[in-house]
Amino acid sequence: MRRVLIAVQFLALALVFSTSAAAKDQVLVNGVVKTVSASSLTVSAGGKDTTFAVDAKTNVVGQGMGTKGEAKKGKPMITDLLKEGDRVTVTYQGTGSTLHASKVSVSAK
Repeated sequence: MRRVLIAVQFLALALVFSTSAAAKDQVLVNGVVKTVSASSLTVSAGGKDTTFAVDAKTNVVGQGMGTKGEAKKGKPMITDLLKEGDRVTVTYQGTGSTLHASKVSVSAK
């Protein structure tokens, strides 16, 4: 019984460390949408442009996004949701030389 308890404790610790490491790899950038396409998003922040890869897994949230999603029968493209000039916060991870946007929060249109 004691060995099982110790094993469970080690498993719990491993889970905590792996979750915090994954969260550490996520970075935020606040800026304005410069360009958007089906596969990329360029955001201008602090005088610097940053381009992110986007795909079907990129989650776009903000006021009115549900309505736009319904209008596209639940499958909107990122180009349907974002436009040049939108203020956004991008949560992303670096995967090799590519920055992948996992979440885009629209704060102002």
